[in-house]
Amino acid sequence: MRRKKSVVILFVILVLGGLLPGCASSAIRLQQPQIKEIENHLEEWQRELSQDKELSAINVKGIRGLSVQKDGETIFAVSYEPREGKQSFDYWDISIPYQSQVSVNTEELYDLLGTAALLGFEDAGEISFEDAGISGSTTSIFLAYNQEQGSADKGSAQPTKARTILIGREDGQGHYYAAYKGLEQVMLADQSFVDLILNVEPYQYILKIPVLVSVDTIEKVQILYGEEQHIMEQRQNIWKMDDNEVSQEDFHTFYGEILDVMLTGEREKIAEEERTPVLTVQYIRNMEQVSDIEVKYFPYDEQSMSVSVNGEENFLVDKKQVQTLLDNIDKWF
Repeated sequence: MRRKKSVVILFVILVLGGLLPGCASSAIRLQQPQIKEIENHLEEWQRELSQDKELSAINVKGIRGLSVQKDGETIFAVSYEPREGKQSFDYWDISIPYQSQVSVNTEELYDLLGTAALLGFEDAGEISFEDAGISGSTTSIFLAYNQEQGSADKGSAQPTKARTILIGREDGQGHYYAAYKGLEQVMLADQSFVDLILNVEPYQYILKIPVLVSVDTIEKVQILYGEEQHIMEQRQNIWKMDDNEVSQEDFHTFYGEILDVMLTGEREKIAEEERTPVLTVQYIRNMEQVSDIEVKYFPYDEQSMSVSVNGEENFLVDKKQVQTLLDNIDKWF
C-alpha cells in the first residue's frame, strides 16, 4: 500500500513539474494568429487620379507608385504605403507579385523609379495609333506621383497625379512608339529605358529576408517544431521565455537570431500536397489593427527549405541556416 502511494505522489510531482514527456508543451497555451488582409492603393490611384498630359520628366522623389503591365499581365506593382507597425524606410510595398509580404530594398527600387521618372519622349510625326501598335496595346507603365514634391522637400505620402504610358511596337531605330493615356499623340520613347522597366525582375528589389518585424510591435513570439512549443513574451518591461524571466538583452539577442535566416532565391510555383512544416514562427502583435505574421519553413531539397509568410510561399532559404536556428532554439529553451 505504501509503495502504491509513493508511485502516485511521484507521478503527481512529475506532471505538475512538467517533467513527463509532452507535458511541457501541452502546458503552453498558444494564441491563434490574426492574419489581416493588407490593403493597397494602386488600383484606387489608377481609377481616381487625374491623368497628366505634360511630357516633362517627373521628380523621382515624388513617385508614390509604379505598375508595369506586359502583354495584358501586371508583372510588377509597388507603392508607398505608410502603415502602423512599420518604420518609414519599410513603407514601400510590392503587391505584385509578392502580395505585400516582403520588405523592399529601397536603394535598388529608387534606381528603377529614377529610370521611370527620366523617360523622355520625342514627337513621332505622322503615324497612326494603329500603325504604331498602340491601338489595343496591353503593355503599359503606370506612375502615380505627388506633383508638389520638391527635390529638397519630404512631401505628402499621397499622390496627386497619374501618368499611364501605353507602349506600342519598336520603330527599328532604338525607340518604342508610345502614347500617354488620354492624349492623342504618338511619341518615341528610348527603347533601352523602356526595356529596363518592362523586363523588371521583382526579386532584385526586395531585402533578402523572409520577414522584417520590429521587436517593439511584438507581444509574443510562438515557436513550434516537432512536438515542441515555446513562447517568448514581453510586456511592461518584463521579458519571458516559456515563463522564465530573462533580460531584455537576451530576449533581443534571440529575437535577432529568429530573424537571421536569409533568402537564397525564388521557388517555382508548383502544386503541393499538404505538408508539415519543419518550423513555424508566429509573431503576435501588440497592436490590434496590425496583422500578425506566421512564418513556416517546409522541406524542399537537399540544400534548401521553402518559406511561407502568411500563406504566401515565394522563396527558398538555406537549409543549414534553418537547422542552426533550430539548434539555437534548443539552446535558449
